[in-house]
Amino acid sequence: MFSKLNPRERLLVFVGGVLLLLVLIYFVLLMPYRQALNALDNQIASRTLQLQEVNRLRADYLALQEEVSQVERLLDRQRNFSALTFVENVVGRTAGRENLVSMRPQPTVTNNQFAFESVEVKLEKLALRQVLELLWAVENADLPVQIKNLYLKQRFDNRSQIDATMTIVALRRAA
Repeated sequence: MFSKLNPRERLLVFVGGVLLLLVLIYFVLLMPYRQALNALDNQIASRTLQLQEVNRLRADYLALQEEVSQVERLLDRQRNFSALTFVENVVGRTAGRENLVSMRPQPTVTNNQFAFESVEVKLEKLALRQVLELLWAVENADLPVQIKNLYLKQRFDNRSQIDATMTIVALRRAA
């Protein structure tokens, strides 16, 4: 059948066959190959992001683990620590005992191996400087204590003075 075609038709059939072969090669081999490469590139990018996230989480975990070990060292050093005594000393140094209205211990909350001891403190007629010194002294103590609640109110009789109510929580080992 091919022999019955004239040279021009043979050339046309040959070119058509070559084009058909090229199209088949493109759609059967090249296109799936490029799609696979793109999928692998996307997978590499995704896995790289996942690896970065794992490294960030690892760093966070190590930092938290270091904080826990520091707190445990502090707890081991402070066997006979009392939150009430600590608060009384800090208030006496920073705000003055004359401004102390009340110190009320709250019920101790125990969680597995740790106990959270809370003290509610009410202070009156404080200068802003005294409040800041008190907050700084509690937050920067060498003990595992922090301020849980803080309520400040400007006095009506003297606008330069502040009344403060705060809850200070101390962490210690449960007995």
